[in-house]
Amino acid sequence: MSDYQAVRRLVYERDKGRCVVCLEAVTTGSVHHRQGRGGKDPHRLSNCVLVCGTGTTGCHGRIHSNPAWAYENGYMVRRLGIRTPEDTPVLTHSGWVLLDNDGGITATTQKETA
Repeated sequence: MSDYQAVRRLVYERDKGRCVVCLEAVTTGSVHHRQGRGGKDPHRLSNCVLVCGTGTTGCHGRIHSNPAWAYENGYMVRRLGIRTPEDTPVLTHSGWVLLDNDGGITATTQKETA
C-alpha cells in the first residue's frame, strides 16, 4: 500500500466516512487537499479532508469553484501565506476544528484568515 493510500484510509476513518461539508456518506471517498498537492508533504493528515464528489462535482467541486468561500471556511489554505493546515481551522458538520497529523481533531473557534 502506498503512503497516499494509507493517508486516504486514515482520512476516511477520521472523518467517519462522511463529507466534512454536508455529512453525505462517501462510499468511494474523495480526499481534498486543503493546500494543494504541489507543496511540501501534501498528503499529511492535517492537509486532507473527506468530501463528496470529485474536483468538479459535489462539495469537492463547490470548494474548487468557490475559492473565497473555501478559504473563509478553511477548506483551502493559501500556500504562500503564513498559515498552515495545522493552524488553520476548518468548518465541519460538527463546527470549527483543527486537524493534526496524527489523525486527531480538536474543537476550536474560527480565526481570521490571513
